Amino acid sequence: MELDELKVAWQTLDRRLQQQTALNLQLLTETRIDKLRSRLRPLWFWQLLQLLTGVALTVLFARFWVANTDSPALLASGLLMHAWSVLLIISSVMELLLITRIDYAGPVLTIQKSLAQLRLWRTRVAPWLGLPFWLLWMPLVAIAFKQLFGVQMHPVVYYVGIPIGVAGMLATVWFHFWAHRPQRRHIGEAIDAGSAGRSVARAQQCLDEIARFGQE
Repeated sequence: MELDELKVAWQTLDRRLQQQTALNLQLLTETRIDKLRSRLRPLWFWQLLQLLTGVALTVLFARFWVANTDSPALLASGLLMHAWSVLLIISSVMELLLITRIDYAGPVLTIQKSLAQLRLWRTRVAPWLGLPFWLLWMPLVAIAFKQLFGVQMHPVVYYVGIPIGVAGMLATVWFHFWAHRPQRRHIGEAIDAGSAGRSVARAQQCLDEIARFGQE
């Protein structure tokens, strides 16, 4: 075989190998994107349930504070829990929008950016929704006392609970920033992984598999 014929044969073989690699990457991408969609589905249903719960709580607490405008303590308790329920709705709507806007038919890079935005919301915004409960447990208990037993909670609970709650909130905020300092990155990453949730982590694994195959 002459040198020119050998060169043409190698070029043909290389072209076929590139085509086969591209086909394999396309097949892998399609299967992993389908799996990514299925792994995010439980999170979508969970956020829908949280949204419905937030709506129900908003109505419940609104009816409570409207019925207790003659009591400043109960009125404040109802308004605080009403406000928190609205925040719960907003958080759920945001996550549902972030999940829904993922274009599974688009480029992998676009999907990665959308998933990163969802993870950012779940690790940097949504967790703060639980922070107010250092204080909100008191109005919640006050509402429960009124609804279940028809009595108001003793003021001493507020005198003791408010300083403890404020201290707890400050400690939580301090720990969050302490854990996310560069020298303690492993602690911050572990916290973020828990906040992101299993669905987001498993979805990210699908994209990582596509990226690794493309680099090989």
